[in-house]
Amino acid sequence: MHLLTLNITELVIGLLRGTLSRSSTDPLSDWDWACLHDDATWQAHGKLVAEASLYLPGSFDRPPRNPAEKISSGYKAWEYMYYVYGMLPGFLWAVQKPKYYWHFCKLVAGARVALLLGTPVKFRPPAHTLLVEYVEEFEELYYSRRADRLHFCRQALHALVHLMPENVRVGPGWLHSQWALENAIGNLTAEIGSHSKPYENLSLRGLRRAQVSALIAMFPEALEVPKQLPSGAVELGDQYVLLHPTMRNAQVVPPKDSAAICAYLTSEGIAVPQNWTPRIIKWGRLRLPNGEVARTAWKECAGEKRGRPVHRARMVKVRLLYIFSQLANDRVAEVQYFLRLRRMLEDGGTDDVDLTLAVVSMFTPPNAAIARDTYGTLQAFRYQGDASREVIDVKSIVSVVAMLPLPPRREEAEDPNATVLYSQRFFLMERLAFDSNLIGREQIVGHADGSEGDE
Repeated sequence: MHLLTLNITELVIGLLRGTLSRSSTDPLSDWDWACLHDDATWQAHGKLVAEASLYLPGSFDRPPRNPAEKISSGYKAWEYMYYVYGMLPGFLWAVQKPKYYWHFCKLVAGARVALLLGTPVKFRPPAHTLLVEYVEEFEELYYSRRADRLHFCRQALHALVHLMPENVRVGPGWLHSQWALENAIGNLTAEIGSHSKPYENLSLRGLRRAQVSALIAMFPEALEVPKQLPSGAVELGDQYVLLHPTMRNAQVVPPKDSAAICAYLTSEGIAVPQNWTPRIIKWGRLRLPNGEVARTAWKECAGEKRGRPVHRARMVKVRLLYIFSQLANDRVAEVQYFLRLRRMLEDGGTDDVDLTLAVVSMFTPPNAAIARDTYGTLQAFRYQGDASREVIDVKSIVSVVAMLPLPPRREEAEDPNATVLYSQRFFLMERLAFDSNLIGREQIVGHADGSEGDE
């Protein structure tokens, strides 16, 4: 925890701001990497981070506060992580010199893999290579074999070289980091019930916990506590749950949405009557298997228009499977609303609901050149809004993501076609270790969560 969330981040921020200690032989004018040294630039950067917090869904736990105001007053480990490994790849795009920016992206790419709860084998070698290159190039770019910069080369920097080999030897870092250790110590000491024999009591508490853990591992389903769903929730299977708010009465959808629904049904081999206009009941939320809750533009945009601070949870990662090629393609979409459809029978009746769908607005595919040059750390998308309408099965939604505005570089802003090429451009920020809820938290859903009443 300390290595990636505190030690390395403190070094990176110190370099960007030019606040590391300097000798008289090393003037600040030689630190051409300190792109955030100027106070006005630092304050503007801090404001950018603070304004970006509303683009982060609630499942991201603690959004980073304004670093220009709060970084020296109780900045949390989660804030450091999302600030450095989530936001900085996008916010440095417009202000940092390319050679330093590409170098920083190597650190981010390796750190994101190291922070996963389960590290796929295929990710380990490239992550290790990037971290080793980061350390070697750090000495060339910053230290430059100068004695008055020797303090740049900290022990934490060298530890990055061992991060992935230790991942193979003893498992992912979260298993043996302070996250696990401090949590276990706090829980066990809180359970001590004997002041006269505390250590004996602590040993027995630890033994009981080990026995319970063994039973849970052997009989996970028998000991699992059933989750209570809010009133009106609909279980869809595979741990997907449809949640209120919802409309009371069915309404006719706009022509663009109607065309998208008909196109989806046709692609699924379902006959659609000519001139059929769908009447649907909108649903506002969907709980995913990873515990996150996806929301909709239908409800969130209404809150934003009323001036309410809404943490956007309507941006989702969608995994589309092409059956004939057996290839999965991940896209990012803005959920407009969820809906359920019944299949019409030959006798004029309806079957049970067998289709739960989402009407979405797809972002364009990520800019391939930017993704390649940044080792996948910066994925820039164009928002299409009402120009895009597609319908997908809700079970193709993988996770809730954040889409943050990507500031343009100077040459991009000065381009005569800047409005066409670089407007409505966002970069992807995913929840760190999003494949599990053990680190972070599962969103607790209630009956009225995110709703001001059904319509």
